[in-house]
Amino acid sequence: MKTLFESEHPPKTLVLESTDDGRLRLVVSLRKLGQETILEYFLDEQDKSGLMQALGK
Repeated sequence: MKTLFESEHPPKTLVLESTDDGRLRLVVSLRKLGQETILEYFLDEQDKSGLMQALGK
């Protein structure tokens, strides 16, 4: 996977990656009280379009 964007604001991290099959993978993690919670979401074409519009592209 190739990292396209990463934003770290402790204790939170946001990563956007491109997978080998062309999909986008969004990962949000939170590290707090000695625990780490990771949420992983694969974006389909509709999600990609909506995200691009929301970000003004």
